[in-house]
Parts: sequence; C-alpha cells; structure tokens
Amino acid sequence: MTATSDPSQIRQATPSDIPQLTAWTSDEPVEWVGATRLSTELASGNYRAEWSWIAEQNGRAVARALWWGPADFSRPVSLDCLTVATGVPERAAIGAALIRAGLDAFGAGSSLEFNVDVSPGWAEDAATVAAVQWRAKAARAGGFSRTTERVSFARSSTDPLPSRSTRLLFAPGSDETFHALFAGVAAGSLDAHTLDMVAREGIDALADDDLEFYLSLPGERNAWRVAQLHDGTVVGFIIPTRTAYDASISYLGVLPEHRGHGYVHDLLAEMVHIHHDDGQPRIVGTTDAANLPMRSAFERASFTVTRTRIVHAQ
Repeated sequence: MTATSDPSQIRQATPSDIPQLTAWTSDEPVEWVGATRLSTELASGNYRAEWSWIAEQNGRAVARALWWGPADFSRPVSLDCLTVATGVPERAAIGAALIRAGLDAFGAGSSLEFNVDVSPGWAEDAATVAAVQWRAKAARAGGFSRTTERVSFARSSTDPLPSRSTRLLFAPGSDETFHALFAGVAAGSLDAHTLDMVAREGIDALADDDLEFYLSLPGERNAWRVAQLHDGTVVGFIIPTRTAYDASISYLGVLPEHRGHGYVHDLLAEMVHIHHDDGQPRIVGTTDAANLPMRSAFERASFTVTRTRIVHAQ
C-alpha cells in the first residue's frame, strides 16, 4: 500500500474488490467503464483485478484505475478508466498516485497509454474541459510524458461504399517489405507517435516497433497489401486489422514521393472493401486531430466522427 501527499492510500485490487469495482459510478462527462462492461471483460480477461488500483480514504474507496489488455497478454496496454469520486479534493494528485502505482508494478516493457474519451466538441463544454484537465495533470505527474488528441471514426456496411481504385493495384508483401515501408513513410509524417519515436530512437527503431505492434493485432496478416501503380511502382501500403471489438483501419501510408495525388483515398477505399467483403458490419479508425488530410479521407469514405480520444503516452 502506498501513501500519497493527500490522506489517500493506494493499493492494488484483489478479487475480493470486484464487487466495489463494478458498483462504481461516475457523473463526469468522459467515457468510463460501467458495471456491465467491466463484468463482461473481467470474465474475458481484458480487465483483471490485479490490473486495477484503488485509492482509499478512511477505509472508503474514493478512486479507481482500470487497465486494459488483450486476454492473452501478461501485461496491459492502456489505462482505460481513471475516476475519482465526486467531491473528493486533490483529484489530480490521487490520479497521479494511481498511475504511478500501475506503471511501477508493470515495469519495463512496451510503451503504455492512458486514454480519455470525450464527445466531439468537448473543448466547448466547461465540465468536460475540467474533467480532461485534471486527468492531464495526473498523467504528467504520474509518468506519461506526451499527449495527443485523436479523432475516432466509424462506418457501417449500410453506408455508401467509396469507389474502388482503378489506378492502383494491391499485392501481398513480406514482413521485410512492410518493415521498409514503415521506415519509408515516416518522412514528413503528420502522426505524433511517428514523429516522437523517430526523434527519440530513429527510423529503424520505429519500423521495428511498428511491425511488431501490427503483427500483434487481431486480424488476418494475409490482408496486408502493398499499393502499386500499374507499372509496378510502389506508392504505399495498407494494414486492415481489428481492434478487440471491430474491424479497423489500422494503418495506411503513402511514400513521400507520391504524396499530393490523393492516393490516401484509394488506400482507404480498398481497406473499406476488404473489411466489408469479409462480412464485417462495422469499421473503425482513428487519426490525430491535426492530421487534416486523413480526417478528410475518412469523411469522404462515409465515416462519421464518434468521439475524441486524448491519448497520454510514455
């Protein structure tokens, strides 16, 4: 158990805490994990008692932190829900202590994230801004060093289909080919994660990390495609995979020398067709809020905005 500068005590949850974890409520205007979802995903192994932390004051639970990960992982990948009871002071300090406890317990490994999901237009609502701000303070004090705002999109099989490309051909590629493409599209990227990792660790480390990460996602590896002109010139690539819940526009990239010709629309359209042809009823995707070309491509392909995600990363 860990003491904080406020009267809170921080401890890792145990199976006996599951009733109070699932009974938790919140009235803040951010997405949070309720009883139904938590119970379902505790049963599946995506949430776990040992991946959860509780803050107590005078023996009463006043805050909780729930980390999420794939059922077959030994370590979570993201903090999905950080909540402090209404009226409890020093929310940011309590949140930071919960975050630090989790990061310390999980130790070294792949980079972890803290996701805060809010409605589109959240910045115009004072209550949502306050909820985002205390979590941002907690994230920085707790061990997350950078923050990116991302926009989430979704479309269904009943939405109008974008036209499939007639100027590009799509072919399978080896892991070595995709490794080279991950490195190739990094130049001039608008993606915050890409820019940060290249600055810190270099192009080769980025390509290694990207290949390992996308190979780890659910979905079919044989759906990955290299995009080529009819003369065989490679212009980019697509990686249609899955989240834990939906088909996903996981990655698409255009090589720097071929940007400015609208190929992003061709790549995205192909991914939409691949997923819907496979019988997937819903497709999701995200992009950085600052990536206006990708946002425009989603809208052109009949995707609609579903939420904004504030991503705090190590």
